[in-house]
Formats: sequence, structure tokens, C-alpha cells
Amino acid sequence: MSRRFPPFSALRAFEAAARLHSFKAAAEELCVTQSAVSHQIKALEQFLSSGLFLRNANGVALTQCGVEYYSELTVILDRLDRSTKRIGETDCCGLLSIRATPHFTSRWLIPRMKRFNSAFPDIELDVTTTDRPTKFPSSGVDILIQYGTDAGHGLRVDPFLSSARYPVCSREFCRNNPNILKPGDLARTILLRDTFGDDWEAWFQSAGIETVERRVGPRFAHCELAIRAAEEGQGVALGYGAMIDNEIKLGTLVRLFDFETTPKIVYSLACPESSSNLPRVAAFRNWVISESKGTPRN
Repeated sequence: MSRRFPPFSALRAFEAAARLHSFKAAAEELCVTQSAVSHQIKALEQFLSSGLFLRNANGVALTQCGVEYYSELTVILDRLDRSTKRIGETDCCGLLSIRATPHFTSRWLIPRMKRFNSAFPDIELDVTTTDRPTKFPSSGVDILIQYGTDAGHGLRVDPFLSSARYPVCSREFCRNNPNILKPGDLARTILLRDTFGDDWEAWFQSAGIETVERRVGPRFAHCELAIRAAEEGQGVALGYGAMIDNEIKLGTLVRLFDFETTPKIVYSLACPESSSNLPRVAAFRNWVISESKGTPRN
């Protein structure tokens, strides 16, 4: 059986005006003009073929029909509100699949996950890694922490982490290579590179060295492996400052020189537009953005 409903905007205007006993107050609550509220209520009265308000110089008052309609409408809206909240709370739980680069997962996400788990104990994170951080998987993933800001078809993309890069190595490597005194000296040492975004040329240019013949060093599939090699004293890697701040503070990595590449957006959170407002997806997105604003790690 088909149902015949009045416009919901008209119901909202009527409910607010009836509850507040004022078209003006209803307009302020709904962030519309008083004339818009009056127009919506008049449309509702025409739809119902019945007057809902008595209008006079002192304001408005509900008719008997208006009192009865408001009474029933309040019950319906209260039930709708409870159902909406219950479904929203239920949906803010269960499995949420996250895919990210090994570097982001190891250096940024895992050290902070305790806080997310504490804030959202009913959301179970399923974390996997990828070496293709610019392509959203065809299935099996709710959120991709992608490299850069490109938005694929049907995706919502929220950039959240920008960073410059600078050279880092272990304390042991520093001790064993006391001849590294100026930026140009790095050209004669072992430079650790990653195949996805080797920025050494950009760093040398930031240091005022336009052309340089570099010693060939090992190349790794991604920057996490290059950073791990640097921690093991195997050479100098280019680290993303936003990703290795804790390692610098703890001394497991040492920064070499003040020069750094131009900051750029490194990571964005990507998810299908169709699911971007699901409570568990929104909860993770808002948490990531909040954490990226500089909250210290535990």
C-alpha cells in the first residue's frame, strides 16, 4: 500500500514552531528565515486541508487539530530519533578494514592504535599493508591510507599528513663516519633509497647542491625498509619528519643537517563516497585527522 507523506521540511518547521510557540524561534533553531517557516507551515496546512495555527497580533497558537497533530508527530519523531541513534551506535562497531603502507603502519599507526582502541572499543581494526598506496583495492578494504591526494572515481579523499624529508642515520653510523661534515659529503657515503619516491636529488638541491655524483647505495621497495636499514647502521636514508619524530627523540635515528625538502602531502585517507559517513568510518577518519595535528605518541 502506497503511503502519502507531507514534506519532511514542513514537518520540521511545524514541530519546531509548535514546540517553541513561535515562528521566529523556530526559524532561529532551524537556521532559516521566519518567512520560510511560515511558508512551510502554510504548505503543510494545505496538504492536510486543515489549519494548524491561529495567527494573531500576539503571536501564534495551535488549533485543536494542531494540538492533536503535534502530539502524534512528537511520538513519531521521538521513535525515529531513538531508532537512528540505536542504528548509529550499532554501526560504530564491528570490523573496519584498514590498508596502508608498511611505513605508515609501523611508524605512525601502530604506536597510536592504543588510543583508538580505548576510544572505540567496539570497532575491530583489521590492518593490512600494501606496496600500491595510490590505488584503492577493488574489494575487501574500507579505508586506504593512500600516498598523495589524487581522488579516484567514487572516492572521498581527506589529506591529513604533510611532511618534509631530511637525512637520518644511526648513532653508530655517525661515529664510524666522522668525515660527514657538510651536505656535499653525503655524496661520498652510502645513501639508502626507496623505489617509491626517491627524493635525494630534491634534498641536495635544497642544500644548494645543484648537481652531484652520488655513490650508489642499495634500493628498497619502500621507505620503511630504507629507514630500518638506516637504524641498523647501513647508511643514510631520507626520512619523513612527521613519521620519525619519535625515533629522533629517542636517539635511534640522528638527523643530519638542517636542510630539508619542500613539505608535501604524504598521506590521505581514502574511502568510497557511499560509505564515507558510516559511523565507524567517520570515527576512524576524525581520529586520524585529530592525531595528525601533533598529538604526542604514548
